[in-house]
Amino acid sequence: MATIVKRIAYSPIRSFLPGARYHNVRVGVLSSVLSKQTSKHYIFRHSLCTSSGVSTDPTPKVQSTTKKRDYNVGVLGAGRIASSVHIRNILKNRRLNLKWILDDSPAAVSSCKDLLNLHNTPFYTSDDRESLLSDESLDAVFVFTPTDTHADYICESLSRGKAVMTEKPCGETYADIKRCYDMAERVNKPLLTGFQRRFDRTFRDVFQSTRDKALGDLKFMRVTGRDSPRPSYEFLRNTDMGGCNIISDMAVHDIDMTVWLTSAERPISVYTMSHMHDPIMKEIGQPDSATLALKYGSGLMAIIDSDRYAPYGYDMRVEIFGAEGMALAENPRESASVIDVQNGGKLNRLYDSFPQRFEAAFEKEIDHFVDCLDGKDTPLIKKAECLLTMEIVEKGVESFKTGNVAYL
Repeated sequence: MATIVKRIAYSPIRSFLPGARYHNVRVGVLSSVLSKQTSKHYIFRHSLCTSSGVSTDPTPKVQSTTKKRDYNVGVLGAGRIASSVHIRNILKNRRLNLKWILDDSPAAVSSCKDLLNLHNTPFYTSDDRESLLSDESLDAVFVFTPTDTHADYICESLSRGKAVMTEKPCGETYADIKRCYDMAERVNKPLLTGFQRRFDRTFRDVFQSTRDKALGDLKFMRVTGRDSPRPSYEFLRNTDMGGCNIISDMAVHDIDMTVWLTSAERPISVYTMSHMHDPIMKEIGQPDSATLALKYGSGLMAIIDSDRYAPYGYDMRVEIFGAEGMALAENPRESASVIDVQNGGKLNRLYDSFPQRFEAAFEKEIDHFVDCLDGKDTPLIKKAECLLTMEIVEKGVESFKTGNVAYL
């Protein structure tokens, strides 16, 4: 040991150490260090601190950190949005361990397995739901099934102590949504409804302008929602046939925008205009174009225009006009390049559909849910907001059916 210390003490390592008068201190430190088999980095750091008169503990300090835990999750539903967006993002999140997927459709299961290479992931049917939800090691459940199943599946999951993230809306009616959130409050578990536009940077910038009062008193709001590609007629035949599916299934996102951007100001009236341009939609009995006009007590007037198909791409925009300015959420495009030549210019096409347009927002939505599981955050979409959104939806459907203004 003495030989090793002597060699180090008089080796080129001394160029890192102070003057000769600290030689004895260094040798003592090095002996202690070598006896503890500590790294060279520690030798340099300890010697420098000691030579400057700073007293150090010979045992390196380890910062106390709390390790974040991972979460075991299950997925209810393997359909279009589940397989193309949500399950993909769950698999990408290093904090989530996908235990199983449940779906009653053999075609959906086969498609999901092939698309995401999930041939080793267990798939179940709704008959297995009770035993799956009773698993104490399961932390959370994602609900991506048809809307008419949401409320029952959410409440079953919550009642068994599982946190829940669900696609919008979490129920078909105001009463269903209230039942879900009441259950979440009773068992003290997070319930997050997937209005993903709130996690989009462009829409958040517009929202911040309303929070900062940068626009002054708000006068007009326009929310545009034009889908691409057109959903299948089979889907449209089976989506909220008792109401008006362009409002309850599609414009619900736009209505949520009005609730969010107005800080849940309650409108006093809703009026719906609609038309069936597509002959098959006329046969189905559902409009493919609709406009909702909302009037608020503050003087704000909001227009929501929705269409089931925009041939030029997925078109989702918001404009707010106030006494002191205007805020606009425009569409991003497949590329930001602009080509200008003598005969004109060229922009790139809009994104084709929602998985591309809101790719980052969907990922942030999952990250936010994990933060809620950690207890670092509470769900961004609140109970009162979801209830108000559904109340506006129901009044919009009432106006569609009666042809009259519906009052809240």
